[in-house]
Amino acid sequence: MSPTRLAPLILLAVASFVGCRAREAPVGAAASPTAAAPAAAAPAVPSPDRLVGRWLRSDADYTIEIASVAPSGKLDARYLNPGPIHVERAESGMVDGLLRVFLELQDRGYPGSYYTLTYDPGSDSLSGVYHHLGVNQNFDVAFSRIPPAP
Repeated sequence: MSPTRLAPLILLAVASFVGCRAREAPVGAAASPTAAAPAAAAPAVPSPDRLVGRWLRSDADYTIEIASVAPSGKLDARYLNPGPIHVERAESGMVDGLLRVFLELQDRGYPGSYYTLTYDPGSDSLSGVYHHLGVNQNFDVAFSRIPPAP
């Protein structure tokens, strides 16, 4: 066989060998206490059910109420300012490992304005941007969970 035809076969064999070796654990890794540390230190992905509750915006009397989260990510949500504002669309989902919320409003004074928020499990809060299409501006916002009534 000519060297020109043999080269691709050699490359394939080397790549297969290196690929198999890369998946093998280093010798003694199972006995090492630090071998399991990265898996234990990895942050847990928050459940979408953590979004259920009432959320108060930090700079005003605006409230998001999330009654439930469907497996599809659709939220049963209301928005109050302080009276009800029609929620056209409410969804959640994982984006880049983060739990995100999208809430679109469609009412008088709210012509498709929307929130894009990220849930922070450490502070149990929502933060992100309110896109006010009526005045064509974006506002950084934060929401804190309102504790349930006793």
